[in-house]
Amino acid sequence: MKRSQQLDLFATAADKPGSAARAVAPRRHLAVVPDTDRRSDLAKLAALHAEAAAIPGLEPAPPAPPSKPKPKVRTFPVPSGTRAHEAAQRIAEAAADAWHSHHGGSRMEIPVGVVAALALWPLKGPDAPRQADWMLGLDADNLVRLIRECWAHWWMRHPDLVHRAAPIATWTEEALNKHELACVKAVAHAAITHGLLTVTGSSDPYDLAECDLMSWMVTTLRSKGAREGLGEYHTPPEICELMARMQLGDCSDVKPGNGFCDPAGGTGGMTRAVAQALREHRIDPATCRWHLNDIDPIAAAGAAVNAILWGLGPNATVWCGDVLAEADTEGLALEEKTAIFKHRDALLGGATMIAAVGRAEAMLAGVTADKAA
Repeated sequence: MKRSQQLDLFATAADKPGSAARAVAPRRHLAVVPDTDRRSDLAKLAALHAEAAAIPGLEPAPPAPPSKPKPKVRTFPVPSGTRAHEAAQRIAEAAADAWHSHHGGSRMEIPVGVVAALALWPLKGPDAPRQADWMLGLDADNLVRLIRECWAHWWMRHPDLVHRAAPIATWTEEALNKHELACVKAVAHAAITHGLLTVTGSSDPYDLAECDLMSWMVTTLRSKGAREGLGEYHTPPEICELMARMQLGDCSDVKPGNGFCDPAGGTGGMTRAVAQALREHRIDPATCRWHLNDIDPIAAAGAAVNAILWGLGPNATVWCGDVLAEADTEGLALEEKTAIFKHRDALLGGATMIAAVGRAEAMLAGVTADKAA
């Protein structure tokens, strides 16, 4: 057995047993750089910067300005829990108040036409309410131009219905004075800020036909005496809906091509209720024929606007006349429609109409670009 070596505490350094040599790490000495060398390096660096600055195109870019927060886009939604009919009444009352408070006078076709054109603005969908800020930023002249181009857009597609809406549209071709322009702007701002683009901004015809905005505009702007003198009494929408459901039942008897006629239809309240009942039974109203008539030109104009807005299709006609004196108002409307379409087709080759269409498309493209930005 190997004996372990005992440590002798009294032995001299020479008598101590040898041990494994430990590796001694070499000492590191920090070199001291003279101050003169440092100053020399700084001078060389400054010289290099000066040379770079002297080369064209290599100037240092100025610091970027602090980015401003993007303003929030206003959309003016309808208050929560508000029914479509109530929202339409609210918009009409706000527009009428704006017109009267600015002393707009007796030309009710102007405020009705402003609201009608904005309701028909072609850009529909989820982002439609986001156009409110852009429209509110327009001055009065450009706002009238927007309304005029909107009518031109729809004249290309439904010339007969826009022709019937002429009483509320042709004022845009007049040379309006400053007071009239201010009234137009006030009406547009009141309607937009009370949710017009929300109520009429859907791309679904069922949503667009949930209310009769034109009826509220006509009844709100027309005095009680004028309504009594014209015998103009608009049926409440709830009554129209009840009557439509009672008459149609489950809509099993409705076939494509069936016709619906309202000889004293006003702005089309009963027609709206029937069209909605058809949609609820998965029947597209555009597959049917629709005819509306009213003796009042403003009401008939509102019915023509609604026929476009509610998506009644290419077989919808509107006439303005006395049904007691002109029994076949639908036949008269069809004759007029044929002549108007021929006239439209003839004008398509003209430079005037091409320029109008170009302006309308350019405006729509500009709105799309603004939304994308």
